[in-house]
Amino acid sequence: MSAGVSTGASASWTDRLVFFTWWARWQQRVEEWPRRQRMVLLGVAIGLGALAHFWAQTLPPNWDFYQWSNTATALLEGRDPYVEFGYNYTPIWLLILGALKWISSDQESFRLLISAVLFLVNIWIVVLLSRRGYSLAAVFFILSPIVIAINGQHQQADSIALALALAAMLYANKESAEKIVPSDLVAVGLLGLSLSVKQIFIVLPLWLAFRPGPLRRRLLYLLVPPSVFVLFLGAGMAAFNPRYVIDEVLLHGSGANSPLVLTLVPHQLAPWVLENRLSLVLSLVFLIPVGLLFRRLPPFEMALVYTVAALLFAWGVANQYLLIPVAAVGVFLNIGFLLWFLGASVYLVGAPYPDGLSVPFVDRVHPHLFLEWFWMGRDLFPYLLLGSVIGAFWIRRRDYSPPKA
Repeated sequence: MSAGVSTGASASWTDRLVFFTWWARWQQRVEEWPRRQRMVLLGVAIGLGALAHFWAQTLPPNWDFYQWSNTATALLEGRDPYVEFGYNYTPIWLLILGALKWISSDQESFRLLISAVLFLVNIWIVVLLSRRGYSLAAVFFILSPIVIAINGQHQQADSIALALALAAMLYANKESAEKIVPSDLVAVGLLGLSLSVKQIFIVLPLWLAFRPGPLRRRLLYLLVPPSVFVLFLGAGMAAFNPRYVIDEVLLHGSGANSPLVLTLVPHQLAPWVLENRLSLVLSLVFLIPVGLLFRRLPPFEMALVYTVAALLFAWGVANQYLLIPVAAVGVFLNIGFLLWFLGASVYLVGAPYPDGLSVPFVDRVHPHLFLEWFWMGRDLFPYLLLGSVIGAFWIRRRDYSPPKA
């Protein structure tokens, strides 16, 4: 049953206005369409998403694009991108950038190729959501202004990590009740690749270990994905200056702007907490126990819930992090998530170049709603928190039943 909703006609006003049971019913009805009709819906959405995505990549680029260009050039010329430009991921994204730079003829074609790769990843996420029974959420994702801004104009790699993790969870959903099977090995390998692109899902292996099942499988999911990450980290250390690789990949500080700290910690104390990176400790203190609350969810839905929790309790937030929970918002849409989605969309669509799309009219509204990127996470935090609380109640209701579980 899509989004796990009871479709009885006696839904209360709180179900309709707070939990958005109408959205869940729409998702179910779309899944009941003939397959060809669903494919037409997804095809039209992908086509419209492509137009918006490739329009966005014609706008002035974000600072990260110049970082990608510089690090790719350094790689091709045999120089160290970690030392010279502070590249702060493992070599997977770097190798992709190097390959795209090698086959491109100029900056414009290089940027277009990055956009093409990221849009193909968007299509992959659409396919994954549709296969799981969330076709309407897939349409929501690929047409989201957040996704268009981050993948089209900003061109960050968060969607690659997201796609690999969701693909891993589809394989994890095929697990046997009694023993480790090949699909488990594929799942932990894909999750390890996700961690090696960006460490968004670094706590998800622990969440998976909380799930009921044989100890051997729980240890497999706990230990193998981080081990894959360590292998790629070691490869980077072997190829480049190891001290810089460690500093940039493991010790690189995201923006010291934890929404949790800026919202809930007294303003006299918040700067000290942020400067001493105690926001990282707070993030783990909150993020780890949440996995226990949802330990009985199927892995795919668990990963979706994780994307929301990861942003809610993030120790630092940049624009690209807003993409991470969009698929989950499309699946578990409620009044809180809708307010967050609208706010994040206005922020990215109206923000001036190079931070956003600077779309006319929205760019005039934007300054009255948000200050700047440092405070953006705090501005949006109450809505994401509200959506998370509502979503937690919804998921834990007795009538919740994920599709194809």
